[in-house]
Amino acid sequence: MLGEELKAKAALYGAIFLTFLGYGGRFAGLEPFNNQFFAYAAWAYILFADNLTYRLSGSSPLISRTGEFAALAAWSVAFSGVFELLNLRLDGWHYIFQPATLSVRWTGRALTWGAFLPSLFATADLLRCLGLFRNLKCPPLKVSAVLLNGVLAAGLLLAALALAWPARFWPLIWLAPFFLADPLNYKLGLPSLLREWQGGVPGKTLRLTTAGIVCGLLWSAWNGAAGARWAYAPFKKAGPEVFGLPLPAYLAFGLFALGAYSAYALASWLREGRTWEEGGWAPQGRRPPWWAPYALWPLLIITSYIVFRLTDAHLVKLYLGWI
Repeated sequence: MLGEELKAKAALYGAIFLTFLGYGGRFAGLEPFNNQFFAYAAWAYILFADNLTYRLSGSSPLISRTGEFAALAAWSVAFSGVFELLNLRLDGWHYIFQPATLSVRWTGRALTWGAFLPSLFATADLLRCLGLFRNLKCPPLKVSAVLLNGVLAAGLLLAALALAWPARFWPLIWLAPFFLADPLNYKLGLPSLLREWQGGVPGKTLRLTTAGIVCGLLWSAWNGAAGARWAYAPFKKAGPEVFGLPLPAYLAFGLFALGAYSAYALASWLREGRTWEEGGWAPQGRRPPWWAPYALWPLLIITSYIVFRLTDAHLVKLYLGWI
């Protein structure tokens, strides 16, 4: 196996290489680098951020826990696929200028969807290494069954509103995952932000929120610069816009990051609590069935294939025949 120092150097060289390919191809108009700019920019950023985390702390998800990082990227594709399925009802965004060549289109899509969770968590990890909110304390939150059930009910309400009246409420779907997943995490003994608040330590929550806003800005910038991109349903004018989105919309990216963390922690129950975080977390409650890890990956592959087909059929509005 490669030593961590060798992996760190390889990741750094990979980040530099992807930066030259992505940004050089973007400004020179070379294909498919210009068309698939988002994937190049996102993965270059992830490799740089993870490398800096390793240099600062001596440990990072990609370099120190490579297998778990690969699982995170795979789950990121699945996590994105869930939202694409919901978007068949929501019609909140669609895709334009997609390559007509299936291999280029699907490879770019897999790399793009696979970058969302790694970029969020790599940013949060880097903020932790930089000491952001490290010693911050807050009054302990009293977590009761009533509170857990209330949070879960709020998540169901947000999802129901988004699905019942998508034209008015579709953005609420980005907020629902935290309210739906975190109470279940608490009950199952999995990583839970509610448990963090119960201990009076809001640092992780604030770092994830900050990482979500940072990544929201980066994603919007990369998406706007890429040839193949997604476009949101029209927004009502809500103040100044940054990279095509109203400024208040970026707060939703911060809340989305909390949901992404809680949803991934909930999914880790199927893998005995293993996540990208250092140390792992053994579930304290009911264990998954013995066959779950064996059925998980074939299920993800099959469902991802179906989602890719459905996305092409219903959400892609414009293809480019020469890519």
